[in-house]
Amino acid sequence: MSLSIPLNKRETNTRGALNALRKNGRVPGVLYGRGMEPVLISADEGELRTAAETKGLFQASLDGEQYQVMVRDVQVDPIKLRLLHVDLQRVTMNEPITTEIPLVLSGDATGVKNGGVLDQSLRTVEVRALPDRLPSEVTLDVSQLDIGDSITLTDVDLPAGVELLTDRETPVASILAPVRGEETEETPEPEQESE
Repeated sequence: MSLSIPLNKRETNTRGALNALRKNGRVPGVLYGRGMEPVLISADEGELRTAAETKGLFQASLDGEQYQVMVRDVQVDPIKLRLLHVDLQRVTMNEPITTEIPLVLSGDATGVKNGGVLDQSLRTVEVRALPDRLPSEVTLDVSQLDIGDSITLTDVDLPAGVELLTDRETPVASILAPVRGEETEETPEPEQESE
């Protein structure tokens, strides 16, 4: 957990103040956690982007205090892809936390080799664990799936001390039969042109 980000307190929440922060490469946000009042903060956008991508715990310093934190929510400008706002949660290392982590499929599915299409319907799972036990992702092997097969969370293996909160019967992925696109495109067009 070598990543450490300095945070600055901010006093105002006006649109002008927030825009000024963003122009200077800083992202407004809030730091909260059990036993503390929420604090309005700002942080360097580049450092926050790195923290958000790692999806794990990191250190943050504020007014001389060190906190173990995790990114709980990030708002991103859909056009410029700039970070607009961040929620940071302070965590206590001896208290379990609940969070969502990415679900990653591994292996080359037999059905895909036979012309099928892999359809992943679930991309994150909810887990509960002590902060230092949280995995960065959960993987599920799909190499045995053939066309028409599907897989649920019953086959997920989690590290010791990590509890899966998402229902294990939830469908994760399936192999769909190949679609014959050429036949469906030809029929409906001539009738509509005569209007």
